[in-house]
Amino acid sequence: MNTEYLATVSGLIERAKLGPHYEISYKSVFGAVAAYADGKIFITYGKFGVALKLPADVCQSLINEDACGPLKYFEKGHVKKNYVVLSRSILDDQSRLDALLRQSVTFVQD
Repeated sequence: MNTEYLATVSGLIERAKLGPHYEISYKSVFGAVAAYADGKIFITYGKFGVALKLPADVCQSLINEDACGPLKYFEKGHVKKNYVVLSRSILDDQSRLDALLRQSVTFVQD
């Protein structure tokens, strides 16, 4: 497992204080690291950046607003449904990032 990716993802989750509410685990996926809440994937980080699993309308809104992009694990791979790669402006806005992380973890629990 890529230790840099793991440290980044686990740090984001820790700052958002998700751990006390969910059982968080990590796995390697296609060279990236993914985090799972109660066994359901909600965030992944790799050479493409940080991506969250969110409702389709939220993904589209983020893409339109902040130049975020859809997630593709490989350049010629397919677009992962309900994922958005977060822009630097969102990653730098801790309160907004925390809110999106909470929304993501809630979304995957439904």
